Amino acid sequence: MNLYDTKSVICHKCKFVIGEIDFDAEVILPLCGNCANPMPEGDKILYTASYFKNNPPLKKAMIIQSP
Repeated sequence: MNLYDTKSVICHKCKFVIGEIDFDAEVILPLCGNCANPMPEGDKILYTASYFKNNPPLKKAMIIQSP
């Protein structure tokens, strides 16, 4: 296989180049990561991401141990 045996895969919505595949392969309506909606509505990862953005974890210097 050489360089000319591949073709570029381009996102159907935003025309972003995703990668390369074999020339004889067929892909129907490829989507990049942003267009594929990696965080769908109703997924708990959105809550987790917003929680850590608003409440960063404490550093060791900030933790005070009481005697």
